Amino acid sequence: MYRRGSSNREKIVRVRERLEVSELFKAYYSLRPEVEAPSDVTYREFAFQLFKDDVYVRHISFDSAEDLEKYLALESPKNAYYSVARYELPSAPNMDEKGWLGSELMFDIDVDHIEGCRDGLGDNCLLKGYSYARRLAEMLYRDFSIAPYIYFTGNRGFHVIGDCDWCRDLDRRERRELTTYFTLEGLDLDLIIPLRLKRGKPVKPSPSDPGLRGWIGRELEARGLDVIDKSVLEEIVEYVRIPIDVQVTQDISRLARIRGTLNGKAGLRVVRVGMNGFSLGSWLSPFKGEVVFRSTRGLDHMRVLGETVELVEGREYSLPAHIAVYLQLKGYGVVVKGEIVVRADSSRGTI
Repeated sequence: MYRRGSSNREKIVRVRERLEVSELFKAYYSLRPEVEAPSDVTYREFAFQLFKDDVYVRHISFDSAEDLEKYLALESPKNAYYSVARYELPSAPNMDEKGWLGSELMFDIDVDHIEGCRDGLGDNCLLKGYSYARRLAEMLYRDFSIAPYIYFTGNRGFHVIGDCDWCRDLDRRERRELTTYFTLEGLDLDLIIPLRLKRGKPVKPSPSDPGLRGWIGRELEARGLDVIDKSVLEEIVEYVRIPIDVQVTQDISRLARIRGTLNGKAGLRVVRVGMNGFSLGSWLSPFKGEVVFRSTRGLDHMRVLGETVELVEGREYSLPAHIAVYLQLKGYGVVVKGEIVVRADSSRGTI
């Protein structure tokens, strides 16, 4: 259960035996937090996963951002999404009846797909994911004149979304082809940097070169390398390659998370982040305070949301609320006692 705190921008959830995460989400959305709805909200389809029976509801449309906020306050969903596509009739139950008007470009970087990050839990993996997202955004701007934005999905990854006149009309096949530029699928390196010349030496790529040569040149310069050979180039190509989920980008009806909402898999905010850095910490969560957490799984020494955490199965720990909620949703235990302050403000943690 929850009661009002000292401000109309916060509430307090009391835990006596076991935390019900749905109560935290209910308290959060009742405070009417600021959410970032798309500017053309009337043309977007919305979808929600509810706590009750874990059901999904979709083909929903709203007349205004205010109507969306009212819905969030009423339903307090586990997860909340909007379509990257614009439709004439976004609430039509059949995709063919919606009347597709074009889609934004969406790229998904899931840290589970990064080598050594299969569980996607530690801070180091999320920071690696951010570095890929930032480089992808740079490539979109430099090579395609698209000014994208990055947002943290509130769990284990990042989305990079771009919009432009020409890219809205790209079909699935064209979007699939575009992904090969970032994944380097089917790349023939010899066509970009020919090493087997009959006369002379290969010209070293420069950071000012267009396309992939420029990105390879930038990395050669960053490493202080003057001599290039095949093994060095292959290593750099692997570094430049972006591990995006191709299926997400080619899907013109894909759903994206609504910024300012909570991710039901981690209890963290979906937030837009800048190009100058990304920090992991309590700012990503609306849940504050200290609680008692009973572990059901062990966890080796690991950085989690800016704190060092180590768990032994069956023990109880005093943990910051944002970390305890995160670990409960990840299946490492349960919050059994304490008061959690739920706040609607959205402080920023970008550098």
